[in-house]
Formats: sequence, structure tokens, C-alpha cells
Amino acid sequence: MSERKYADGYRKLRPADEPRRIAYEVLYEVCAQGAFANIMLPKALRRVRREGNFSDRDAAFTSELVHGTLRAIGRLDWVIARHVNRPLVDLDPRVLVLVRMGAHQLLDMRVPDHAAVSATVDVAREHLTDGPVRFVNAVLRSITRESSDEREAAMAAIADEDEDEALGVRYSHPTWMVRAFREALAAHGYSTDELEDVLAADNEVPTVTLVARPALMGVDELADEAEDILDTRVALGAISPRAVLLESGDPARLPSIRDGRSGAQDEGSQLAALIAAHAPLDGGADERWLDLCAGPGGKAAMLAGLAQERGARVTANEVHPHRARLIERTTRLYDSIEVVSGDGRSFGGGRSAWPLASFDRVVVDAPCSGMGSLRRRPESRWNRTPADVEELTKLQAELLDRAVALTRPGGVLTYITCSPHAAETRDQVARLLEGGDVDLCDTVALADECAPFPLGVPDAAGRLSGVAGRTLQLWDHRFGTDLMFVACLRRR
Repeated sequence: MSERKYADGYRKLRPADEPRRIAYEVLYEVCAQGAFANIMLPKALRRVRREGNFSDRDAAFTSELVHGTLRAIGRLDWVIARHVNRPLVDLDPRVLVLVRMGAHQLLDMRVPDHAAVSATVDVAREHLTDGPVRFVNAVLRSITRESSDEREAAMAAIADEDEDEALGVRYSHPTWMVRAFREALAAHGYSTDELEDVLAADNEVPTVTLVARPALMGVDELADEAEDILDTRVALGAISPRAVLLESGDPARLPSIRDGRSGAQDEGSQLAALIAAHAPLDGGADERWLDLCAGPGGKAAMLAGLAQERGARVTANEVHPHRARLIERTTRLYDSIEVVSGDGRSFGGGRSAWPLASFDRVVVDAPCSGMGSLRRRPESRWNRTPADVEELTKLQAELLDRAVALTRPGGVLTYITCSPHAAETRDQVARLLEGGDVDLCDTVALADECAPFPLGVPDAAGRLSGVAGRTLQLWDHRFGTDLMFVACLRRR
């Protein structure tokens, strides 16, 4: 085996262990190249399992190293910056990824300090020259010498100046998001004392949740299949009657996942689609449904199944053709849905097959900041800015205006976002109500009718001043779901 010379003399070059090597490769692609962890990690794990002896334990360690590092980037960078005498943005991206990965093992995982440092340095040697390798080693060893009491004292000093900034460091969120969550709690009728619970929940590992698709598979059938094939404990959903929760196991092994009778879908997302299909219309037929922003297709599949059971038909529109093809694949077992590709802001009207005021039900699952799914996409918290929210709210408003025009009088428009941000949720609904074309339904009551058990939403939550109906905002720390917002509006 080859040798290299270091400041402390000669030592043999050890190969890096496979889990950390794979974790580094994925983290580098996500942090430095803008890839998505939920795509890169499964792909990498499938590859190494095909190529050699990579155990379930190795896969679990790799997953925790990737997702844990991504969730903790803000706090890790704050710790690392205390041991580096230059701005972190000036570091080689490979070095920064390695130091983050090592710091996560030191601070958050049950890995002995010496093993965390030496194993991370082994990975560094495979990608860096001697100088950067020594830098990685020095920074990680310096972190081991700092006590948790010293870090807590430094964090307390931040809190004295700006409580939200300190919470951002502690729970690894950008400060602007901390402030937005604080404002969102108040806007939706909840106490801001729950802020730390909201932030902490973003850093929890989400439960794998499956959906038994209507007209294709029963929920008990899916639960039995998962229990038998994955050899794991399962539970039925408390928020969606179509949900099955897994304690462990790879759902890709299930035949129903492969053939499309079931899928992976958060309970909050399932409930949102159920509400959209359940909201009562004010007279008229219930035959034509529209999903205006249907990608990637989870809610469209739920709507297609419910429509098929009731003799209705769904038009699923998606602006991006490649995502439209994904919807086609997701809904391939249904004959109650047609998938089209176009800009939702100008969909239908004129001489098209979809005249204005012709749909009985319209769903707008609008592009949003994604602040409600940070536990599933931890890297996204570092890829969004307040400017993005401002741009997205303009797009949401344009989509909603078109949706109102497409909904027939007495029909129902359901607005959904995976974000609690006040500008993306309550403010959008208030703007529509001011226009005078729609009334707000009691979406909380509709949710209680659709869910297996009443959600227990406080009576004051979801209310807008002077409006009879209510909006629904789900929270992970209260309901165990993504932070889905739902508002049903009936066209006058």
C-alpha cells in the first residue's frame, strides 16, 4: 500500500470506510453541486448494494450521516467557524463538506471522537492533497477540545442580542425562517411559545408514510403487505384514513409500490387531497375536477382514485413536461384522469377544451417556499431566501386568480401549500376573499370529517377576521405531518 509523508512522520494510507465515502460523495453533490439528497442518496445506496457487501447497518449509518449533516448545517457551520480563522465561504467546498461531516459525528452521533476524526481524515486523503488534509484534521481535533459548556456560553451571548438568531443556530435554521415561523404561529392562531417545538420537529427523522390509493388497494391490505414483506411493525394513519406508517424497511421492496397501487405520501398531503374531494358543492354536477399544478402527482393520484369511485374525471395540469410524464406514470392505473402540460396561469378559456367557470372542483397545490417539508428536504432551508418568497407569492396569486375563473359558481377551489408562511397562506386567502368572488368554507371541520379521528385543532386557530370559515394549518409537532396549509373556498 502506498505511503504519504505528513507533519507527524510517515504513516500508511488507510482506505476510507465505504459508508463515510458514500456519505461524502452525496453531501458534496448536494452542498456544492445543488443536487437533491432525496434523489442522490437512494441512487448511491442502490449502486453500492449492487456492487458489493453493503449491509442495512451501513446504509442506516450513511443515511444518518447525510441527512443529519444537512439538517445541522447552520449549527455545524457556527461551531466550525469558531475554529477557523477565515470565512467559511473561502474554504474549498470539499474541505467544508468533510469538516461538516466530521463535526456532525463529533457533536451529534455516538461515534468516539478519535474514530470520527480519523475516519473522516481517511476520506479526506482520497480527495485532497496533504495541506487540506492536515487542515481538516486540525479543525476537527480543535472541536474535540472545546467543551459543550463553552459552546452554550457563546450561544447564550448571541441570545442576549437576538433571540431568533440564537434559535436559528441552536436548531439550524436561517434567522429569517425562524422569524417567519414565529409570525406564522401567530397568524394561524397558535402561541409563539410553540416556536422551539416547530424548529425541533424540523430536525426529527420523518416517519415513512405510505398511501393505499383509492379504487386500487385497501389500507388493511397495504398494512398486511408491508408487515409481511418488510418484517416491520406498521400503524394505520391518525390523520389520513388511507395512510400506513412504517417503523422501518425500504418501501421500494413492496409489490404495490412497484405496480402503482400504493405510494409514499405524507399524511398531511393525503388529507389535503381528501378534503378537496370531500368539500360540499352548492348544487350542480360533480363530474369535472382540475388539479392545476399537479406535479409530481401524489395528490393527483389520490384525486383520480376518488374521482373514479364517484364517476368523475380529473384533468391534471403540470407546467413542466418531464413532471407531467411523472404524473402519467404515477396515475397509470387510472382511467379517470388526463394529464396535460401548460402554464396554470393561463390554463383553459377561449376555444380550449376547458372553458372558464366549467370545473366543479379545482385544486391549486401551488409552488411554495417548502418551509413545511424541511424535515424531508433539509438542504432546502439553505437554498431559499425572503426574495424567493416574494416571487412565489406573486406566482401563487396569479394561479389562484386563474383557478377562481375556472371554478363554476357553487364549485369549490381548494388552495394547498406545503408552507405555513403567512404571505403564502392566510394573506393569499384574505386577498381572494376581498375580491368578493369566493367564500371560505370551514376547512377544519372538513378535515375532521375526512380524518379517522378529530384533529383537535384549537377553536381559535385558522380564523380570519370577520370571516365565518376557517383555514387549516397542520404542524409536525402537533400532528406528525408536514406543515400543510389547506383552505377550501366556494365560488359565489
